[in-house]
Amino acid sequence: MYKLGVLISVYHDESPDLFRRAIASILTQRMTVEAEIRVYLGVDGPVPEALDLAIREVEPLLYRVMRFPKNRGLAYVLNDLIRSRQDEDFYFRMDTDDVSHPERFDKQLHYMRAHPEVDVLGTDIVETDAASAKSHVVHFADNPVDARRRISRRVPVAHPTVSFRARVFDKIAGYPLTHLNEDIAMWFACLQAGFIFDNVAEPLYEFRISKQFWARRSLQKAWLEFSTYCAGLWALEGVSWKFCFPLLRLGLRLIPGPLQKLAYRSMWRTGHPIPASQSSEFFALNRALVGFQSSIKVEAEMEGASEDVKEIVKRT
Repeated sequence: MYKLGVLISVYHDESPDLFRRAIASILTQRMTVEAEIRVYLGVDGPVPEALDLAIREVEPLLYRVMRFPKNRGLAYVLNDLIRSRQDEDFYFRMDTDDVSHPERFDKQLHYMRAHPEVDVLGTDIVETDAASAKSHVVHFADNPVDARRRISRRVPVAHPTVSFRARVFDKIAGYPLTHLNEDIAMWFACLQAGFIFDNVAEPLYEFRISKQFWARRSLQKAWLEFSTYCAGLWALEGVSWKFCFPLLRLGLRLIPGPLQKLAYRSMWRTGHPIPASQSSEFFALNRALVGFQSSIKVEAEMEGASEDVKEIVKRT
């Protein structure tokens, strides 16, 4: 039996309904190999009563819940969860306002079993704009060589989609404590340690773009991102012409908001769009959110889920 750990952090600004939906998408994963899914949840500081109620509802179904007295940030919580890990073979990331495809864990596990050299594995994503409900696919690295090459330009994998082999955390104690850019710093640390990245070229995760997403893209975050890229590139490459890419990113962060959104959604970032007909049966692009919701409910009803899981699904 494979033991799969899931590392999740929740804080005061999260929606209780989206949190329930995210947890339901984990609890209803469809596995074709024998596996135990252990959810590690870190509560990053005090949370509102409604969110606390949602956490308490699902707590009996989770492997470990760690509550922290004050809000410190994602990297701190993930590191505490990593330090508390047990004997899992793989660790999956997930955000509490997103949704995982019912076959996400199974497909990533099969891929890593077939490619024992791969240490960090992501998937393509469907980004859904919370305001307009419009969705599109975002692609990431095509292969390990592409992942190593593209790190100077953009991240090789989407952070909330990744699965890690346990050996990654045996060698790297946790995420670098780089405020707001812990994923970028972690990818550089993994590459420096010799770990290999790859990506499943299939959208197995729905990433929600909310108002808070754009609010977080501040001047401070832009400068910290630039600094993180420069420090990582220096450690990885030394003197290199590739420093022009972080500089270009910084310039894009300084342009007006509407132009930033246009650049964010550009083909330069998303790659070539995939027609809905080429997506999985589950994943029609023009109704991604509805598809996820329906699939979660069907999984709970059809696959013999426990009554506790069914009750959580009903609330989503």
